[in-house]
Amino acid sequence: MTDTLGSVLVAEIGSLITRVTLVDQVDGESRMISHAETSSSVEPPYQNALYAVLAATAQISELTGRLLLREGQLIMPQGSDNDGINQLVVVTSAAGPMTLVITAIAADVSARSAIHASHATYTALLQAVTLDDAAGQQMVNASDLSWIERQVQSLLSLRPDAVLIAGGLEHGAVDAVNRLAHIVGLTAVSTTVDSSGQQRQDITARPVIYAGNSDARERVVEALSDRAEIFVVDNLRPSLDKEYLEPARQELSRLYEKQILPRLPGIAGLRRMSRAPIRTVCDVSGLVTRFVAEHAERHVLMIDSGASSSSAFYAAPGRFHPAVLGTCGVAYGLSNILAERGVAAIARWLPFPISDADLIHRLLNKQLRPHLLPASPEDLAIDLALAREAISMAIAALRDEIAPDDYDWLIACGGPLAHAPHPGMALLAILDATQPGANQGQPILDIHLDSLGLVPAMGALAALDPVTAVTIFDRDLRSNTPLATCVTPIGDGRPGEAALELELSVVGGKTTRHTVRHGELLRLPLSPGRYAQLTLRPAPDVRIGRAAPGEVVTSDPAGIAGSALGVVIDARGRPIQLPADSRERCLKIWEWLVALGAEHGASPYVEHRPAVSMPSAAPPEVAMPRPTTPPSEPREPAVVAADAPQAPPGKRISLSELAAQEKLKLPEEPPPAGLDLDLDSLRKTVEPPKRRGLFGRKK
Repeated sequence: MTDTLGSVLVAEIGSLITRVTLVDQVDGESRMISHAETSSSVEPPYQNALYAVLAATAQISELTGRLLLREGQLIMPQGSDNDGINQLVVVTSAAGPMTLVITAIAADVSARSAIHASHATYTALLQAVTLDDAAGQQMVNASDLSWIERQVQSLLSLRPDAVLIAGGLEHGAVDAVNRLAHIVGLTAVSTTVDSSGQQRQDITARPVIYAGNSDARERVVEALSDRAEIFVVDNLRPSLDKEYLEPARQELSRLYEKQILPRLPGIAGLRRMSRAPIRTVCDVSGLVTRFVAEHAERHVLMIDSGASSSSAFYAAPGRFHPAVLGTCGVAYGLSNILAERGVAAIARWLPFPISDADLIHRLLNKQLRPHLLPASPEDLAIDLALAREAISMAIAALRDEIAPDDYDWLIACGGPLAHAPHPGMALLAILDATQPGANQGQPILDIHLDSLGLVPAMGALAALDPVTAVTIFDRDLRSNTPLATCVTPIGDGRPGEAALELELSVVGGKTTRHTVRHGELLRLPLSPGRYAQLTLRPAPDVRIGRAAPGEVVTSDPAGIAGSALGVVIDARGRPIQLPADSRERCLKIWEWLVALGAEHGASPYVEHRPAVSMPSAAPPEVAMPRPTTPPSEPREPAVVAADAPQAPPGKRISLSELAAQEKLKLPEEPPPAGLDLDLDSLRKTVEPPKRRGLFGRKK
């Protein structure tokens, strides 16, 4: 950080929690000094986001001994005695979603691409109108309204914040897109009766983004003239086999900041004090994901589960794909999780039996009182079960666009995971929600848990000072947040049969050997600051990453770094199989919690409470949803790719060789047009990475 920048206060304003981080110089480097959080104040009775920022700042002032407030106001600028701050930077996810209507030609082509584009920011899709739906509808009788009249009436009642028009391949027909534009234009007109009894027509010119056939732009603009605020971007589906989503995503994000952010209570005061523009949490989290992937030359998956929204970001060098669900959260977005997944999906993750009625009562109470913290272990388990489903829905939205199965670094964010009382609870929820390993190209997965909210803080600082953001990443995020190193053996086997044998040789310590059986979770402690070598000897029908079944895999010496939980072997299979019987399922989940050190001893639930059979609709198989495969269809078993690296029997292959061979097969995509200037600034502040060691780590 430069000398003139001084101390910076970074505020992350969520719909439920406000986090504040103080960053200042320590021995010439920018470091996190302190961190505090409190309940947000965007709702009544306060209705001013600034109040929670000041309350959290007061906590930091008490913890550090620095005087940051005077008479309830921030002391700015910083004095010579280190009291006060120089800058305030704000990011938020509390402004609410932007309601959106999509009009497209075909549901499975242009409308699907438009939905992918809408996942760039916090949106709530109210309706998708497609012309192929009109072709499939039959008139019941001659007196019925036409399809266009029904759509206009429906859209008039919705009143969205914005409309996205998509469709028409490049150099294709323009009549269909023009028809959609006329429908949108009709929805801007409403008829009212004034005090004199005369009818009048009012025009509501809402924002309309046109991302269709470029040949139809002039006709679309003409059809919407004086009836919409038109924004024209490149065609998001120029051909059947190509999506070009970045221009539409950028326009949606820009429109959100222009239309929705001003609704945040107290934003005027925050803007007066903040030097950098106020940005959304999903925007800065996506920026951090892209930077981490390029800086470390790794394939990164970042997941976030919040009170109102959930998201998943995938990034590799030159590739970035966001999936933000603006109405799917564990508190305010709880109803959307239930509507999408059902009560049985929540109950299957609980280590205690509960009836549907009791669970619904608990969930309704949580939705009515979202600010209440979990008051019992049962409430905490329900929160983590909701986080599992929310993250799973975000991953499913991401998989509808790409198959993010080559990531080797997973960064988890969000209050439910960060506030888990034991890291084993958070890790089990992460593994259950993402289920890595089924098609995983990398042999091992590094998992970090951002328990202090450093990801949004780093992203917010990137616009103010890229050097500061990079230092926070290197010194605080990457070094202090490792949760576990996870290996997932893949193969068929009965529960209890040996899946693999392993050997962990700690540098300067002892060597331990274990046998991992199918259906088990095994944790090998390896504290931060320690390093080890890992050797895996899978059963003949079990593989590790892209290695051949039965092939011995070994790491480089000192290639495994320590973490909060050490090394975790997840041999539960993919997809995870949960027992159909309620009592057995509760015992199994408790067994996994004990294996990760989150619980101890026998389960206190099934011994003293009668077992409650789950409804027949409860799925015993926990499969990651894939939009291209209906839930009722059987999934094909995972197989080894024909071009997977093979080795003669008995020959060892190193994990670094596997990662290198797999990297050569990955198709490189051109970087999206118009990458953020913040990302370019971050690139300029770092040196080229050194040679990568085991699992993509730098040596």
